[in-house]
Amino acid sequence: MVYIISWYWGWLEFQIGYQTKNVANPTSKLKKVITILASTVEDDITTGHVDESILHQILISEGSKAYLTKQVSQDNKQEYFKPYKDLCNTVGDIILECNAKYKYPHSLASTIIEVAHLQNFFMHHLPSLTDFSKSKNEDQIIVFLNDLVFSSIEK
Repeated sequence: MVYIISWYWGWLEFQIGYQTKNVANPTSKLKKVITILASTVEDDITTGHVDESILHQILISEGSKAYLTKQVSQDNKQEYFKPYKDLCNTVGDIILECNAKYKYPHSLASTIIEVAHLQNFFMHHLPSLTDFSKSKNEDQIIVFLNDLVFSSIEK
């Protein structure tokens, strides 16, 4: 489980870098990142050995189980979570591009990632924990995350 989740985080970080490389405006870049994190993933034809759309669903359903374990500290020493940390650092750096004085870029980055996936899970499985269960529309999660993030960093 840790291996496939880590592979996904690395692939997602690559996608963010690739899709935002030519985006000069930090706000537009962060909005693009939020969209990438909260959207359903299509299978990437350049990686024929992996179906990213299935991996995305596994991550939404099972991803937190990779690190919410008793041996998380030992696993962390082995750098099992480095791809996730790298992704959070990448997103945190983009947050700082938007507001260099923002005090909590890494906390907000991990929150964006977790909320994007949890709200998707709740939307489909625990509808009373989200406002998106009736429409089942990921675009509303993106709007919510944009509101949450930009309300926080623009203070």
